[in-house]
Amino acid sequence: MKCIKRTLSVNGKLPNFVEDECDIPTILNSHEIKVQVKVCGLSLVDEKILHDLYKKSIKEEFPLGHDVAGIVVDIGEAVTHVNKGDHVVGILPLDSKYSGCGEYCIFQEYNVVRKPHHLSFEEAAASIGDCVKAYTALYYLGRVGVGDTVLVIDGATHFGSITIQIAQHWGAKVIATYSSSEEKQYLDTLQPIQTIELNKKNNVLASNIREETGGIGLNCIIDNGVRLFTDDEDITLCNEVYKYPLPHKHDVISCLGFSGRWITSKSDLQLDPPDCQQLFYRGASLSFLFHHSWILTNCQQGKYQHVLKDSMKKIADGIIKCKITETVKFDNVMSVLKNLPNQRVGKTILTF
Repeated sequence: MKCIKRTLSVNGKLPNFVEDECDIPTILNSHEIKVQVKVCGLSLVDEKILHDLYKKSIKEEFPLGHDVAGIVVDIGEAVTHVNKGDHVVGILPLDSKYSGCGEYCIFQEYNVVRKPHHLSFEEAAASIGDCVKAYTALYYLGRVGVGDTVLVIDGATHFGSITIQIAQHWGAKVIATYSSSEEKQYLDTLQPIQTIELNKKNNVLASNIREETGGIGLNCIIDNGVRLFTDDEDITLCNEVYKYPLPHKHDVISCLGFSGRWITSKSDLQLDPPDCQQLFYRGASLSFLFHHSWILTNCQQGKYQHVLKDSMKKIADGIIKCKITETVKFDNVMSVLKNLPNQRVGKTILTF
C-alpha cells in the first residue's frame, strides 16, 4: 500500500515528503481496528517533537497525517467499542507506524469514535484534531467559563477559528489577532468578536488589550508561538522561519489579568526571572498545549472519548463550523504539503 511520509529538515529548511510502501498486517492485535481511510486532515507536527519521540529508534522517515475519518473493515478479537462497517473518526498517535496519508491504517479501538451519520467524512477529518486541541486549551488548561475574556492569537487559523467558536459557545468574550486582510475578512464571519492587527512593524498588542479590557487584563491567552528575544537578529529570524509576526513573550504576560492563564504552543519557551516575577504578581499560570498527550498515554481514555464524542456532536449540530480551503487527491498531495506551513486560513484535506 502506498503512503506519504516525511523526513526531518536539513539546516532549518522545510521537511521533505516521500512516497513509500506501508505494510498493513492481516492479523490484528486484540484491541486494534483496521480503518479504510476516506479523508485525512493535513497538518505538520513540530519536528523537534518527532525527533524527541523517535530518537531512540533513529528513524529517518515519519508517518504523516494523523486526523483520519474512514470505515472500519476489520477488528481485533477483543474489540467491543466499534463494529465492522462503522464510520469512525480519530487521531493517530505520533508514535504510530501507520500514516493517515494512505489507503488503510491501524487504530487502537479507544482512539476513535463513531461519526454521526449526517456529518461528512470531510468535515469530521478536518475538525477532529483541532477540536481536541481547542478543548484541551480552553477546558482542561484554561478553565474558560461564562464571562471570561479570551485572547486567541492567529484566530483565522483552523485551530484558532475552532477555539473561538467553542469559547463563544461557552459564553466567553473573545479577542483575536490577524496579520492580513484575508484573515481579517474570515474573522469578521465569526462575530461577535473583536480583532487586533499584528504585523512585523507595530507592537500594539498590550496597549490594545488594555483598551479593550479597561485595564483589567485577560483571563486566558492561547498563543500560536511567541518570540523570546527583542534584538533585530531574533526578529529577522522569526520573520524568515514563520513568515508571520509573533508577539513577544513580555507582551503576552503584560496582557494577563489577575489569575490569568497563558496557554502556549512554544515547546522550548524560556522565561527569565523578571518574566516569572510578573506572572507571580498577577497570580497567573502558564500551561503548555500539546494535545497529542491524550493518545501517548492510556490513563485518560474516558475523558478523551468524551472530548471526541462531544466534538463530533457540536460539529454535527452546526455549533462548530470548519473551513476547508482545499481538497486534494493522493497524486497531488506532495506539492500541496510543501506550501502547508504557510497556510493561515482554513484546513487542507486529502480524500481517497
